[in-house]
Amino acid sequence: MNLILDLGNTYGKIAVCDNKKVVEAATYEIITSREISYFHVRYSSLKGVIISSVVNYSREIIDYLRSLYTTCIELDHSTPIPLENRYLTPDTLGYDRIAAAVGAYTICPGKNVLVIDAGTAITYDIVTAKGEFLGGNISQGIEIRFKSLNKYTSRLPHLERPVETPPLVGSTTKEAIQSGIINGLLFEMDGFIDAISKEYPKLQVVLTGGDAKYFVGKLKNSIFVDPNLNLIGLNRILEHNADREI
Repeated sequence: MNLILDLGNTYGKIAVCDNKKVVEAATYEIITSREISYFHVRYSSLKGVIISSVVNYSREIIDYLRSLYTTCIELDHSTPIPLENRYLTPDTLGYDRIAAAVGAYTICPGKNVLVIDAGTAITYDIVTAKGEFLGGNISQGIEIRFKSLNKYTSRLPHLERPVETPPLVGSTTKEAIQSGIINGLLFEMDGFIDAISKEYPKLQVVLTGGDAKYFVGKLKNSIFVDPNLNLIGLNRILEHNADREI
């Protein structure tokens, strides 16, 4: 088993992973040695740790992790991954996209996979059956779309996302905004899936991210949903590097 730290813009996750399984995970606004210590004591068989972050974090955290585990990986663009990275600008590739791609190939080995990560941004990335990361597309997430309509127009209000899928034709301005954003996103996702399926046969679609649950059962295409995809991917990257050290 391994310890996984995934630090995002607004919160961080600590998880314990065993191969393709997330044994336990918790989300925190701030991660300190206290939270790490809880998992270290609770799981005495932990072998290594990996940390992925889109924000700066204290070197004290790294020093503490290195004092606990011999194998301690700080994910960056030079970290070896178990995929052939064919992205033309690898130094600009987000760690979350790397982790999700590796996670998708881990749970769907030998298949063409489209990874849709629905979070602050919505990313669409392709991993081939041969284990090649090709890249993909980056689009605005749900919240960004609602905020931008309000920010860049003079009279359209900022609305919260609806609980249910809005009608296709909005009969009020509120419904029209909600329908344009939510149904527009559903059409966007289905459109990407249809187009990429023509290029890559027997495509497996994997949906993850904080807003993944919002689209479950609303897409016309068959998809596999795994909210822990990034954690599984980070664990696989850790194992890949641990094997190289042997």
